Amino acid sequence: TMWRMIGVAWELGYLIALPLVGFAFAGKFIDRVLGTPPLFLLVGILGAIVLSTTIVVRKVSGMMDDEKDAQKSSKKQDDNI
Repeated sequence: TMWRMIGVAWELGYLIALPLVGFAFAGKFIDRVLGTPPLFLLVGILGAIVLSTTIVVRKVSGMMDDEKDAQKSSKKQDDNI
């Protein structure tokens, strides 16, 4: 349904944005403390990209598996009728 898709898009947005913002702020803070700009800022951004990609791939894969299972069970019910 449309509302489910909106919810998924909203969730994926958060799964991408929150790690990026959190890791970037943490990297900037570490750089300020250690005097190493922009080393840890860049490390934080790259880490957030890797983490977000992993989370999104797992989330989408799980959703695809759920959809396949729903289609299989729907087909079995149709076959029984």
